[in-house]
Amino acid sequence: MVRKARCVATAAAVTGSAALALSLAAPANAEPLRTQPGTQAVICDYTPPAQQQQQSAIDARYDSEPDLQQRLGAPVADEVRDGDVAYREYEHGRLYWTAETWVHETYGDILAKFLEQGGHPAFGVPLTDECGTADGNGRYNHFTGTEETGLSSVYWRPDVGANLISGPVREHWEASGWETGTYGFPVSDTRPAGENGLFSDFEGDDGFGASIHFSPESGTHGTKGAIRDHWLGLGGTGSYLGFPVSDEYDVPEGKRSDFQGGHIVFNTETGEVIDVPAS
Repeated sequence: MVRKARCVATAAAVTGSAALALSLAAPANAEPLRTQPGTQAVICDYTPPAQQQQQSAIDARYDSEPDLQQRLGAPVADEVRDGDVAYREYEHGRLYWTAETWVHETYGDILAKFLEQGGHPAFGVPLTDECGTADGNGRYNHFTGTEETGLSSVYWRPDVGANLISGPVREHWEASGWETGTYGFPVSDTRPAGENGLFSDFEGDDGFGASIHFSPESGTHGTKGAIRDHWLGLGGTGSYLGFPVSDEYDVPEGKRSDFQGGHIVFNTETGEVIDVPAS
């Protein structure tokens, strides 16, 4: 930081050799330029343009929000610039900035999960601050994702911890109504399935478990409850049924899900579950 200083030029300050005339080029008959007495303060320092600093957007938000300061604690490092992304670390979390998303917070278990899975190089920067779920029991951050991962979210609840949902699995879950929809709250990260697929596990709105699976060949579909349990018992995506190609839907006898290699029917009256190979 350049130290600022002020000096006051006065007649009394101009003594001895300090009062020499300035030898600037001038006509021969011109009066020599001399230091002029004065009483007004003059700023005598000079800050090179490269050293002039403006407050960053991150610092501006942090400094203007006492509640944010309380959540994040004091800064523990200088602001870091990584390409188009800037972030600063605090005692309990981070603030991230890009020109497109502006400044958002992430902290605690959600930040820990985000960093564990690869941080902003893998899942982009926060699109939101940490927010509460509709039922008041959980917390989440949405992230921009990358071309490889797609939009991503980390959801946290005390009994299940933090889980990162991304890509087509997240899109299907969002379309179903997030944690208040048919699949319920996430209970696992989005993970590889088969050779080129992805999946995440969820609570299910009935508490009997659910999963969303994706593969380029089958698309993105969910399984639930008794059908899901039966399918997993056969070996899941590694069984002859392969990946699901439909969500669960109603049939006269109960529920049905279709798979690459056949289908499973759950009779809701008798409790019987059968798998049927494709003909």
